Amino acid sequence: MGSNSPEVDDTQSESSDVRRKSAETLVTESQSLAKRGRRPLFYVLAVLLGLSPFVVLELSLRLLGVEADAATTDLHDGFDEDMRLFQPDGDDLLTTDIGRERFFVKQTFPTVKPPGEFRIFVLGGSTVQGRPYLPDTSFGSWLQHELNLADTERTYRVINCGGISYASFRLRPIVSEVLTYDPDLIVVATGHNEFLEDRTYAELKSRSAVRLWVENQARSLRTVMLLRRLTGGAARVEPTTQTAAAPKEIQTRLDDPAGYVSYQRDDAWEAGVVAQFADSLEMMDDACQAASVPLVLVKLGGNLRDCPPFKSEHGAALSVEDQRQWQDLFDRATLEDDTDPHAAIATYQQALQLDDQFALLHFRLGRCFDQTGDFAAARTHYQKACDLDVCPLRMKSSLAQQQTAIAAERKIPLVDAAAVVTASAAEGICGFESYIDHVHPTIFAHQLIAVELAERLMQLQLVPARQVALVRQRRVFCRDLMTELGDIYFANGRRRIGWLEGWAQRKRLQQELDPVDLRGFVAAASRNVDLHRFEDAESDLTAALDLNAAPAVVEDLARRLFASGRNLDAKWLLSMLASRYEGQKLPDSIATGILAVAMDENDEATLATAAENPAWQGRPLTDVLKEDTTGWGAAFGVADGGR
Repeated sequence: MGSNSPEVDDTQSESSDVRRKSAETLVTESQSLAKRGRRPLFYVLAVLLGLSPFVVLELSLRLLGVEADAATTDLHDGFDEDMRLFQPDGDDLLTTDIGRERFFVKQTFPTVKPPGEFRIFVLGGSTVQGRPYLPDTSFGSWLQHELNLADTERTYRVINCGGISYASFRLRPIVSEVLTYDPDLIVVATGHNEFLEDRTYAELKSRSAVRLWVENQARSLRTVMLLRRLTGGAARVEPTTQTAAAPKEIQTRLDDPAGYVSYQRDDAWEAGVVAQFADSLEMMDDACQAASVPLVLVKLGGNLRDCPPFKSEHGAALSVEDQRQWQDLFDRATLEDDTDPHAAIATYQQALQLDDQFALLHFRLGRCFDQTGDFAAARTHYQKACDLDVCPLRMKSSLAQQQTAIAAERKIPLVDAAAVVTASAAEGICGFESYIDHVHPTIFAHQLIAVELAERLMQLQLVPARQVALVRQRRVFCRDLMTELGDIYFANGRRRIGWLEGWAQRKRLQQELDPVDLRGFVAAASRNVDLHRFEDAESDLTAALDLNAAPAVVEDLARRLFASGRNLDAKWLLSMLASRYEGQKLPDSIATGILAVAMDENDEATLATAAENPAWQGRPLTDVLKEDTTGWGAAFGVADGGR
């Protein structure tokens, strides 16, 4: 045993070493694991420390009562179908969500439809909203008044869902929403913004549902809201008389990367937009049919005569040499068209043989044919200029045709507002006397659309087939409303039209809008009167009367204003005309116009002077209007019974 003892000791020593090394390894591994375990915690703490200033800022903003962006701004510009247009306002009302007021004007209506109420929702873009004014003078509001005047057994309520720059794609979820509010009728007037929306909002339209959800959660953060406001993302504020004047250099939407540069001739893209327009109309019709709610479509028109195309491009097949020759012809015709429109037509047509795709060339041809009296040819070329516009901010023929085809195929009633307004325009070509800019109807044109829509609803028996409002009844109502709105209403309209012109960068084409004939000066005057720019209107009218001393075209404008309830504007025009005959006998038509306005306003001083007019031989003044053949008696409504 003694001889084996060292061997035993060596074995025990080796085992001890192994155990010691194993223990050391276990300690090392434990320390390593502990370090690795602490590493994620370290990262979490580091991230939290980095975020702490933002957390403090967020909490501070909340304590200061700063609202969430979700309550003030529609981050997705209407492309998030889960964001509703109307929200509960107390227990009994629904009101336009404040986050949507960047695009919509506030509307409020009862959650539960009152007994005897006929509820109509009118959807569309800024035309439906009534821009550059407000819904008070939109065709939807005039429709409400027209129906209430004609039918006293029910109460008609029209809710305006016109969104600025909204195309049919963004109207689809709104139709689905308003169908839950017990409507009796839905009216959709759309078509002007299809190409604008597809370029300006292409990235927004393609966002996934997951991204929309994440961004919606971010909207609830006050810090995000503050950053948006600091970078110009605040909601649009309606102008008032206290609103500061716009800066001289207006940043226009058409100047940004989604602006003019992004618009190029692309037939495939245009076909896709038209197809999407058709899909949207069909989806809205499907939703209305499923809810058993009638749908009526409105075909919109635009300004052809006083709106040059926004962007023109040559055809792709034009060679460099042909383009040089084309430009030489175009420049020569430009020098000719102010003095010799016949010669200009011949030269422009030579350029047309080389390239017929340049939209501005067709506009110039339309203007020349206008001056020579060939109005059919003028209209053809004006429409061609609209359809070839590479930056199409007016409804193209392709869209109008698609809308007509879908209405016919699906048996959807279609009200042709474009035709109604065109029928009232000089020579059947719409200019500034019909549209205050490129697409927005004048107040008078809105009234025409409302009357046509009311008559059509009666024909369709969607509302009781009663007599539409009498001429005088309608005019007196319009007069009282326009008097109530006052000059501030027009002043704010002037501000909005300035925004629109800056947005569309119209100054680039101002030379194309300079009047060159009698009609052009009267149309420019009409627009300036609509905006209450009376000094500019007087300058235009003076130029018009210098071209043609006969005051008939100016009287027509005054009668139109009078018929639409704008007595003060008609009175200003008549006074301006009368001043040209100072010391002379007034033409009967001007005198009769002054009489009509005085009778409508019960202006005793003017009526006393009129009664002494020898030409009227002391007859009752009402009889003078009844026998009038100049149109003032009809505008007054003597057939309805005068005072």
